[in-house]
Amino acid sequence: MVENFVLKFKVVLLGSSAVGKSSLVLRLCDNKFSETKESTIGAAFQNCSLDVGDTKVKLQIWDTAGQERYNSLTSMYYRGAKGAIIVFDCSNNDSFISAQNWVDEIRSKSSSNVKIIFVVNKTDLPQFKVDREEIEKFVNKNNLIFIETSAKTGLGVLELFSDLAIEMSEEYRSLIRNENNMKYYNDDYLVKKDKQKIILEKIKNNKKKKYKCC
Repeated sequence: MVENFVLKFKVVLLGSSAVGKSSLVLRLCDNKFSETKESTIGAAFQNCSLDVGDTKVKLQIWDTAGQERYNSLTSMYYRGAKGAIIVFDCSNNDSFISAQNWVDEIRSKSSSNVKIIFVVNKTDLPQFKVDREEIEKFVNKNNLIFIETSAKTGLGVLELFSDLAIEMSEEYRSLIRNENNMKYYNDDYLVKKDKQKIILEKIKNNKKKKYKCC
């Protein structure tokens, strides 16, 4: 792969406590699983990179605490996020209800173009207690991408983060144009390619920058 372009996106994981959010991140980044992983306090941060075609996508993952006492702080972590992974536990219907509320919360208080993946985790468990018809109704009604995962076995984990990376990068990849050895990167940075170096320059006045199309 020719590493000629890098996209960075902030991603937030939301959901009730003990649904396996931290375990999903651990499985993605370290390909490990821990039965005794402690509950997150406030939020935890992790970087992880994935390749989307000839583009490297760096995910800045914010894993938020699920306990109710931290709900007032969670909005600080999803502010500015380009992607949201909302997780519930297949054996816990209350976590499914909570996940539905998080979808409403994200859509009402975040950017309109935030990409959401709706995830049921712990599918390795013998009993799937959440009504599948109710899940399907909610997913279809809200036009969500839905993925079944197991952080314990690894089922669906790479697919989850890869699908989100593709969704987030699609619009930016379509804006990339070669012109005098320069490329544009979202609304904040201009990327210059100088031999093997990638230089990010902060654009002070976005009104002066124009994208050329077609």
